[in-house]
Amino acid sequence: MKQMVKIFGVITLMLAAVLAQAQDVKIAVVDTAAVFQKMPQREATMNQLKKEFEGRVRDVQKLEEDGRSFIEKQQKDMAFMNDEQKAQAQRKLNEMQAAYVQKRRTLEEDQMRREHEERQKMLGRIKAAIEEITKADGYQLVLERNAAIYVSPSLDITSQVISKVSR
Repeated sequence: MKQMVKIFGVITLMLAAVLAQAQDVKIAVVDTAAVFQKMPQREATMNQLKKEFEGRVRDVQKLEEDGRSFIEKQQKDMAFMNDEQKAQAQRKLNEMQAAYVQKRRTLEEDQMRREHEERQKMLGRIKAAIEEITKADGYQLVLERNAAIYVSPSLDITSQVISKVSR
């Protein structure tokens, strides 16, 4: 029994030491998704990307419209076409469709790549702002807001990060 009391006492002392040490740790949380959504640069970047790709988007839309027009015309003329003309029309339609699919796929891939590049730049700004706040306020640990079930509002530095990245 004395052995159990001694073990319990040692465990209690160890827990008390860990808790005392943990009280010195300054923790904060940040909702990076909210910061990203509220960044003024986000809207400007989206507009810039839209302008960057608008010519190519128009080209793809024109290809799509040309394909529709060709199909409509062929459906009207089908009754008057011989087998060779029908085969030729089908080959042309297949070529048009292949060109459309290729241009559209290339456009989507390029748009996704550029959006990713710009998102990475913005996330870099967010990270730099968090690091600046962390150093200035002496935080030893900053967690993503969604990683915790409950967070006291006093630990949330999201608004500070938003104001830093908005400058």
